Amino acid sequence: MIIIVKVTLIHASWCTACPATRRLWKELKSEYDFDYEEIDVETPEGQALIDKLGIAGIPTTIINGEVAFTGLPKKADAIARIS
Repeated sequence: MIIIVKVTLIHASWCTACPATRRLWKELKSEYDFDYEEIDVETPEGQALIDKLGIAGIPTTIINGEVAFTGLPKKADAIARIS
């Protein structure tokens, strides 16, 4: 059985670390097989995730429904979580 990893990035237009985090996940998406989505913190869906998971900082990476990283993860740490 193949397990598909789902990565969700919570980001914001005003966030200074978000562009680098978005680039990292997009780069990894081109190299690894996982589902990827980005959700703006200022949308109802973003607010719902913040409330549900108790997110305190942006950017936050959620992997398979759990907070995995806050801020820009190291590439090796990100790869370890998706491979």
